[in-house]
Amino acid sequence: MGWLESKLKIAPKNDGSTGIDSLTGKTFLQGYLGDYQKGQPETRWQDFYYRLHQNRNRFGAALSNIEAEIEREYLASLKTLLPIKDQLAKTDALIDKIVYQLYGLTDAEIELIERPQYEQALADAKADALKDETLTDDEQKLDKIAEGILPAAQRYFERIDPVEVEMVLDGELPRWRALPPDAPTFLLTGDYNLRSLPDHMDFSSSVIPYSKAVEVTLHRLIFEPFRKNYLDSDCRNEFLQKFMRGEKELTLGSAMIILSSSSEKALRGFVGSIVSDVEGLATTLNDVSMRDVRNKAAHDEVVSRDEAGQARAWAFGILGMV
Repeated sequence: MGWLESKLKIAPKNDGSTGIDSLTGKTFLQGYLGDYQKGQPETRWQDFYYRLHQNRNRFGAALSNIEAEIEREYLASLKTLLPIKDQLAKTDALIDKIVYQLYGLTDAEIELIERPQYEQALADAKADALKDETLTDDEQKLDKIAEGILPAAQRYFERIDPVEVEMVLDGELPRWRALPPDAPTFLLTGDYNLRSLPDHMDFSSSVIPYSKAVEVTLHRLIFEPFRKNYLDSDCRNEFLQKFMRGEKELTLGSAMIILSSSSEKALRGFVGSIVSDVEGLATTLNDVSMRDVRNKAAHDEVVSRDEAGQARAWAFGILGMV
């Protein structure tokens, strides 16, 4: 990470340690790319910068003065390294498949081998979000957990073949594979976890993927097209206006409120051109019991299989309308 050390001019510590190794949170900073073998995602810039800010008194330059420059370098490094990380992950998956074939392992035996790492990744995704001091509300925590679940699921499904789960999805939601990017993986993850994980597990790992499948779909099929055809002056909600100007992304929580508002006439008219029952969509989206389950998933609580089943019915109801 020479590009970072050269910008920060880090002062040595009294114990003689220097550079990144001398900073608080050095493991987090050095591991910003994420361990591909564990299915970890890359670190968000906001989280990376927060760690730098914790060490701001150790730098020979004012952090605020060089923030933009460091961010550019950070994003440039991700642009270079993420394709390499992706290729390494694919190579590892291919090697694992070859080894499993050489040993003549059945699908059930492969699943038995891969499951412990997968379950641990799911637990870690929630634990990491809950201890992250930069996350100030439930929506941020849910997003952070989802960021951990998605790559872990992608890694897992590269090695095991969830044919039975896919068949169920094909029967109950025939268009699920054609949903916007990541939504199919989230649905597959939610259904696999709901169907396959033991009862003692926290089924937040189903609830959150179902929520993200809905969020991604609404964003890509409703809000993004709406932004291309309308202006912020056509909107009343402050968050929607900021989204229209490209200043803020909408969370599922804010989308719930916005789609329910009768004052958003332009949006409702646009949604009416996509779905046949705008009121039904808004009512289903704002199901009170589902809000409670989502909030529970964002805290240090165990979500039950039954609650995950409620989330599934809610998600399928919405996705069947759009």
